[in-house]
Amino acid sequence: MPHTKITDDLRTITSLYSLGALPPDEAVEFEKHLAEGCDVCRAELESLNAAVLQLAFAAPEVQPPASLRDRLLNAIAPLPEGMHIVRNTEGRWVATAFPGVTMKTLHFDKQTFMVTNLLKMEPKSSIPPHRHTAMEQCLVLEGDVRQDGVAMGPGDYSRNDPQSHHGRIYTENGCLLLLISCAKDEFSAA
Repeated sequence: MPHTKITDDLRTITSLYSLGALPPDEAVEFEKHLAEGCDVCRAELESLNAAVLQLAFAAPEVQPPASLRDRLLNAIAPLPEGMHIVRNTEGRWVATAFPGVTMKTLHFDKQTFMVTNLLKMEPKSSIPPHRHTAMEQCLVLEGDVRQDGVAMGPGDYSRNDPQSHHGRIYTENGCLLLLISCAKDEFSAA
């Protein structure tokens, strides 16, 4: 229904719409209202749109920090030959056979079967006992974890030698681990 005069509520809605800040469902309703032919709201919107266009030119020009330029150039620069990067936003987390444990593979060596994974363990989750076919290295990045009764926290590192066994890996509050291990490790029944 078209309005006969502008109100504070209509100014608020029209302003938010003009700035692109009106929630999507409300924006759809407002567009329907405009399509029904409300000249009051359309005139208010046109005046606000003109002001919004001027906002881009109203702010003083600011020189960005040099660190921003460096970060941008590093992000788009080609990598040196032999260097490989997996960005935080790349790869995907996949569920493992162990409830509450997901992993993101960073590197897999097809010749040695060595794999570098990020391992996320939800609170109270565990990994069953297993035998290492090759050296296993673990760095705790976040949270808490227990291996063979030894508690570890952020920054703690463990190494298990080839052919060694260890019991269940368990976390009380959840953790994030960097794990370098062999894909041929043998897991026992939990």
